[in-house]
Amino acid sequence: MIKQIKELKLNELKRIYKAHVREDFPRSERRPYSSMEKMTNTGKYVSFGYYDDGRLLAYACYILTEDRMYALLDYFAVIPELRGHGTGSEFLQKLEGILQANKGAFIEVESPDSAKSKEEAALRQRRIHFYLSNGAVLTNTKCLLFGVDYNILYIGRIDGTDSEPEQLHCAIEELYREIYRPVYGLLCKLYVPEDSR
Repeated sequence: MIKQIKELKLNELKRIYKAHVREDFPRSERRPYSSMEKMTNTGKYVSFGYYDDGRLLAYACYILTEDRMYALLDYFAVIPELRGHGTGSEFLQKLEGILQANKGAFIEVESPDSAKSKEEAALRQRRIHFYLSNGAVLTNTKCLLFGVDYNILYIGRIDGTDSEPEQLHCAIEELYREIYRPVYGLLCKLYVPEDSR
């Protein structure tokens, strides 16, 4: 059978949350399922499963802006025994064609610069490389979110002009203001490092 991407219904998302999200992401990075459910019901959250003959291979969840111009990748994971075999790349590339964001998606990856060990820095660098090798670009904007330093990548339409970094920064700022409204400016701070200006 051909591999397929399926938009997840809430009962399917709940099953994946219980069986996989809890295992794939540390408690500090897990949003409560009730939050995912609420945002899905209001059209601000969309989730996808990647299947082969009914068997889950990978999953991805996105937060959508109200105008659906941009999305923020909330979760992306491949089932552990399938990692390192191209499944993640295959899934990510296929998602770009069906994601309901008109322009593209932003991706947060913990910054290698703030890692506490060389091993942790190398792991973070590999994550960044994965997204770069699948068509993402590294923006010059970073985010300090709940005390964690993130690099922000973008996958989507690029106009190739000199104003692109500024356009992406404005889009990121708008997205984060909307998504993190209650804590924006307090526990969520965007910045452009001095060496990126």
